[in-house]
Amino acid sequence: MQAGWVTWLILVTCVATALATWFGSNSLTNWLRWSSEDIVAGQWWRAITPVFLHFNVFNAIFIHVLFNCLGWLMLGGVIESHEGSRHLLLLFLLSALVSNTVGGYFYGSYFGGISGVCFALIGYVWLRGFDEPEYHRVIPPSLFYASLIYMFAGFFQIIHGMADWVHASGLATGLLAASLLMLTRRRWRWLPQRSSE
Repeated sequence: MQAGWVTWLILVTCVATALATWFGSNSLTNWLRWSSEDIVAGQWWRAITPVFLHFNVFNAIFIHVLFNCLGWLMLGGVIESHEGSRHLLLLFLLSALVSNTVGGYFYGSYFGGISGVCFALIGYVWLRGFDEPEYHRVIPPSLFYASLIYMFAGFFQIIHGMADWVHASGLATGLLAASLLMLTRRRWRWLPQRSSE
């Protein structure tokens, strides 16, 4: 895995924000939470910053940020090394905006974490792996299926306290982004080559 600057920048921002907010327990947290009213009023950063918030989960203060950052490092690193920093950054921004908007609709201001983005990357890598076998060699499809089980465990209340709709919308975003990219590239491949004469 050759993680680039975008992967490391987002990871460091997640860890720094978790520590600066002390895992969502101080007043700085309220400046970073989702708030549609404040976003409309000009606090645009709130559309992105909930992905950097991590909380005390299962009474283990580091577990939320640790697992999310490991997922981001693994998935973001492989995408950045294969498709470039700009591509990963656009995918991050798109999936953050979509999953935060869905999270805001279902949970108000009370959600956070980069797991929605990670689910987007899981879906993206799994689907892109059918065109790019290197993705499936680095990130096995079993990770995708395990993630589906984990997500549905939340929906069926087997695991409590998860932002299930954030995960689902992130996954859908990643699958859609991969589908559009694959269809576009195949379309260009099928177009007849023009004669140079």
